[in-house]
Amino acid sequence: MNMEHVNNGARRLKKKRGRKPKTDKQTYRHMIRLNNKDNERFLSLFRKSGHKSKSRFIADCVLNNPVKIVSIDKSAIDFAMLLSQFFAQFRAIKTNYTQAFQVLIQNLGEEKARSMMKIIEKPTLDFILMKTEIEDLYIQIRERCLPK
Repeated sequence: MNMEHVNNGARRLKKKRGRKPKTDKQTYRHMIRLNNKDNERFLSLFRKSGHKSKSRFIADCVLNNPVKIVSIDKSAIDFAMLLSQFFAQFRAIKTNYTQAFQVLIQNLGEEKARSMMKIIEKPTLDFILMKTEIEDLYIQIRERCLPK
């Protein structure tokens, strides 16, 4: 590109110097800090890559390699923890049920113990159904919401 230059009333052409401006100028900068061990590893990877500049190497690593992003839903984890605590309570109830049955057998005999346990047979079956529903719900939440 030629420009006119005025010098003592005489006109002469002056050439524009320097390089041509880039069409897609790189203006954004990001900085990373590395310790000695990580820096040595970075430099060895950079040498193996064959890139001419470190910034191109870093940009290539960040933009062209898939990055796995994990988002953690705290409420789903808390809910799953509460459901898993139910299982501990279920085991405690089962243990208490067995112990109560053993005590009834020792004190009253097996026939009376069985007749007394018939009273709580229906609530026990309801409890077992509820337990299986909670287990299914826990499995569904674990598959959908919790990271693997």
